[in-house]
Amino acid sequence: MSDSRFIDAVLDTIRSLNFKAIDVKELKRGDHIFYVSKPGFYSHHGIYVGNDRVIHFMPAKKTNAGAPLRACKKCGYKRKDHLEVVRTCLDCFHTKGFLSGSRLYLYRYGLPRSECEIQRINCTHMQSYPADQVVAKAEEIFESGKQFGKYNFILNNCEYFATYCKCGTAISTQVEQGVEYVLGLIQRNVHRYQQLKNRDFCSSSR
Repeated sequence: MSDSRFIDAVLDTIRSLNFKAIDVKELKRGDHIFYVSKPGFYSHHGIYVGNDRVIHFMPAKKTNAGAPLRACKKCGYKRKDHLEVVRTCLDCFHTKGFLSGSRLYLYRYGLPRSECEIQRINCTHMQSYPADQVVAKAEEIFESGKQFGKYNFILNNCEYFATYCKCGTAISTQVEQGVEYVLGLIQRNVHRYQQLKNRDFCSSSR
């Protein structure tokens, strides 16, 4: 086993303690699925609509970003300019997609608030719509051409899209956790600065 595969296996084992891993054979229409990118700092989300297809939201391909990629032989998907909500096969979503990752995980809905407060990411206490309604909403956004607005890593990302399709409310637990971390870091640094400032003041007043 190569070093990279060994690291991926270890990380997947750790993630499985909090995330619900799911096999492709277990997928159901309307499932909100995601994977963790290989860099490990971002998860990519989508709605499984059946027949090996996923609708997901990702940054548009820029025309000046080099030669266009070849179309997938399985689903025909090819990244195009100004196209952000896409319908692809699982391979394009998961193994060849945006910041592709390893295992697939299931985003969980309807969990107790106490459990969500502990896990704090990739789950919610809100209830999911019925599967047919979830798929219909994802298909409607994809087919409408209106898409889901302009992709933004913080303000409008793939998790917002998937949660909106599932329960009508766009949320991103990974963004919320990231914001909490940054705010905590700022508060700790402000507190540390005040301590140093008070220490310097006490020293100079002697």
